[in-house]
Amino acid sequence: MKKIQYLAVVSIASLFAFTSCSSDDNTDTQKPVVDLVAPKEGSKLEAGKDIHFDMLVSDNEGLGSYNVDIHNNFDGHGHSGDNHTHAIKAVVETKPFAYNNTWDLGGVKNDQIHHHEIVIAADATPGKYHFAVKVLDKAGNQTMVFRNIEIVPSGEGDGGDHDHDHDHDHDHDDHDHAH
Repeated sequence: MKKIQYLAVVSIASLFAFTSCSSDDNTDTQKPVVDLVAPKEGSKLEAGKDIHFDMLVSDNEGLGSYNVDIHNNFDGHGHSGDNHTHAIKAVVETKPFAYNNTWDLGGVKNDQIHHHEIVIAADATPGKYHFAVKVLDKAGNQTMVFRNIEIVPSGEGDGGDHDHDHDHDHDHDDHDHAH
């Protein structure tokens, strides 16, 4: 009888140990997948106009948030991976455009983000800029995408993407996930 009780206790303890270990195997380590459709690399965006922002995102477990950071590249700095470095150069007095905002994705696995919420200041200094997008999933895994863009005076831009086929007369509730 003691042998049966001992085997039962060992079996239950083993089952608990294996169950505990298996939950560690389910840790989400996959980064989100990001397809930044617009703006495209090298886009010329006009001061005083909105930016056509279009992106497809997905994650195996659930998306957390995305961040857009636009900053000047007057000093010629570069980006590699998740970091960027700045070269030291003198810059004449400017009014560089800067933008940084984060939106919640609410745990969905797939989303198409499309909006024109980002407006470049009319007096923004023309020149080279970086357009950086960081997408986080619910587990904290991140994917970053960078674009080199140029802000140009009004009337000289290419809009960032003229190949899109959709109606611009919409509000922000038209897409899969309101942003």
